[in-house]
Amino acid sequence: MPVGALLDAVRRHRPDVLVMLELTEPMRARLVAAGLKRLLPFEVSEAAPDAMGSGVFARYPLEADGSPFGWPRQIPARLALPHGGRLSVVAVHACAPSQGWRAGCWASSIRALPAAEDGTLRVLAGDFNSTLDHTVLRELIATGYRDAADATGKGLTPTWPYLGQPWFIPKVAIDHVLADRRIAVDAFTTLSLPGTDHRATLTDLIVPREDP
Repeated sequence: MPVGALLDAVRRHRPDVLVMLELTEPMRARLVAAGLKRLLPFEVSEAAPDAMGSGVFARYPLEADGSPFGWPRQIPARLALPHGGRLSVVAVHACAPSQGWRAGCWASSIRALPAAEDGTLRVLAGDFNSTLDHTVLRELIATGYRDAADATGKGLTPTWPYLGQPWFIPKVAIDHVLADRRIAVDAFTTLSLPGTDHRATLTDLIVPREDP
């Protein structure tokens, strides 16, 4: 993915949080050199080869929020909000259930994600490699999350594949933003960026002023 296109999108849409998946050290270095940290100065990330890295970049202070969830390493970060609250953000990248053992890896990587029952205000965002038809994802949502696309009437908006696949491969919604049900979902849309087979997702959330 061209670094300039991503930074242009960040400048245009001004997100408070950017979740990056398949983050390698060379890609991170190019993003930093191009000015990402001037736009989103705070970072919790673990860059890694072979599409195993991920990270969270933010406009407001971040800190690591415990150990990664499962494999691939799904990075948790805690965001300090301007009004004094805290929000946990997890960069999700479930295994792709393409064949054989990967189906088991896919299910376990989603089941490793935290339920919404522990009182923490939390958002899970990224590539779940699952549609809302998959039981393992519905079980996670049922713990107390809402799917942002579904909550805004856009649950079938496709996010993959948009590059490198035959035209007859159906496009599906496998990238999601799951927000604790106490968080209001104001808007959801997808963005087309060059050089990636996934659409980016852009979500507006309204976080309660204080943790319950």
